[in-house]
Amino acid sequence: MRAWTIGAAAVIGLSGAAIAQMPEPLTPGRQSISMQNRGQGWQPVVFVCDSVNRDRVFTLSPPARDRTATLTAFAKPGLATRTMEVRVGPSEAGMSQIWYPLTDASGRALGNVHAVNPGVVEPGATTPTVTSITLGDDTSGCRFAPQTRVLGVTPKRSIQVTRTERNGYRYRSYNDDSNLPEVPQNWGGRDTRASLSIDNGRLVAQRGGNRVYQFENGGYVYRVLASTDPAQAGGGVQVWHGGRLVLAERFGAYTATVQP
Repeated sequence: MRAWTIGAAAVIGLSGAAIAQMPEPLTPGRQSISMQNRGQGWQPVVFVCDSVNRDRVFTLSPPARDRTATLTAFAKPGLATRTMEVRVGPSEAGMSQIWYPLTDASGRALGNVHAVNPGVVEPGATTPTVTSITLGDDTSGCRFAPQTRVLGVTPKRSIQVTRTERNGYRYRSYNDDSNLPEVPQNWGGRDTRASLSIDNGRLVAQRGGNRVYQFENGGYVYRVLASTDPAQAGGGVQVWHGGRLVLAERFGAYTATVQP
């Protein structure tokens, strides 16, 4: 996988009025929340793009009144961050596709955010339907699956929980030190072959905005924790064996749905 570097820029303020003007799927807070933590506490973002073909994760801060926003790239593994200031242009739609042009302060084209119309995702798009980020001639595909409940990234891996009709909740982990091959997804989705996949998961705790999804595999218990309350944001993955906690990793960025 290729590394990626961008110049640093200042983080800018947020505007609730500007957020309300942004069309789906770049409007946060309707049926899911997306959050990031760059070491300065949890901050809301519009989406989390976990790249399936690059060693990075992208987030975008909610645009301000002048449509400026901060695009953050987390390196995988480790989640070291770099940021750049962008201006998000009005959406351009066509054939169930949506593009949001990205420019710099002078109006020079930088690239775009590409998404699919949530209405074409028949099983239900529960998280932002962003499927790629393009900067210059470099395009990063974003991990997306219908009926996602949690998509989070730790310093070592990506974690995804989805809801399936036959197998309850499905757990997938993607180890960042593996060059995982891409696999096709319907409805404009993107994914890679999972390092580990477990079906028949259960929602074992739900209190306020906190959720705990549990999965069992070969004597090990996997728990994915995520909060849908921005005031108490956070989440991660735990692995238990014989009643002992053998692994615990916190998310550096995640998306979680309001729907359990």
